[in-house]
Order: sequence, then C-alpha cells, then structure tokens
Amino acid sequence: MDSEVATLQNIANTLEEEPLASQRLLAENAGMSIGLMNAVLKRFVERGWIMLSNVNLRKLSYAITPAGIAELTARSQQFAKRTFALANSYNDELCKLISDAKKQGKTTFCLYGQSYIKFLLVYACQILNVTFIEKDIDDPIDQNAFCAVGELNDEKVIKSLESKGCLNLLNIINAGKAL
Repeated sequence: MDSEVATLQNIANTLEEEPLASQRLLAENAGMSIGLMNAVLKRFVERGWIMLSNVNLRKLSYAITPAGIAELTARSQQFAKRTFALANSYNDELCKLISDAKKQGKTTFCLYGQSYIKFLLVYACQILNVTFIEKDIDDPIDQNAFCAVGELNDEKVIKSLESKGCLNLLNIINAGKAL
C-alpha cells in the first residue's frame, strides 16, 4: 500500500507542475510503463483518489480528488508520528548514554565527523549540562571526553575511530541499548 501512496504522491507532484500532464509524462515521472500507469490510474479512479475528465476526444486530464488528498495527508501524518516516536526513542537512549558517561566523570561529548542525529546529541548534552564539541575525523581523540563517531562517515573512518575508543552512533541506535 505504501508504494501506491508513493505513486499517488508522484502523480500529485507531476500534476502540480503540469496540470494537463499526459499519461506518458505521469508514467515517466513515476518510473513505470504507460500500461502500468494506465492500470494504476484506473485503480486510483476506482478508489476515488483520482478524477478523470475529457479535455477533448483524444486527451484526458487527471486531478487528485479530496479523497486522494486525504489519503496523502493521513499517510504523511502517520509517517510524522512514526518519525517523532523514533526520534524520541533515540533521544531517550542518547540521554541515558550521555548521563551514564557523565556519572563516570565525562563532562564533554565529542562528535567526530557528521551525523544525521547531531541535533539529538546537542539537545541531550544541553539538558544534561554536558559540553558538546564537534571534531574533525582527523582530530586526536579526547581521552577525557565521551567520544562518538557519526554514522555519515566512511566505513573505514568509522572503524578507525572505533579502534581508537569512539563509540559508533549507528551501532548504538541499531542496538537500541547503551553500553
């Protein structure tokens, strides 16, 4: 069902840019054949997500219906809720991890390289009164700080920094547990 909603979103995006888009253009933008797009459009019309109208004898126009918009909105809200719940879970785990490190005397958190969840790390450090420092991957490891390597670094860099004592953020998040 999610791939159908992704296709519906793709159609909506195409129609927003090109209101009289042909079935060929809709298919090209969705990365599918014209025949498959034809079948998808028929299914979406049956569900009430898309409305067809004749422009002339040879040309149809397509429009996303209120039901189609409602479906896209509902899916967007579900995605947002899942994303927020996941971010909250990651935040809880990171706060616990940083709090445990603080109890061991680590009052500085060093992030080596880049991370998608840097904002969560900064937030956790702020609420726990721990200094957050961003470091380059070539900087020496601060032995007095709690050090982690960001998941956006090259795998070789991650392995190298792990061998020097940095925690791998991706492993922490994937494991869903602290040390």
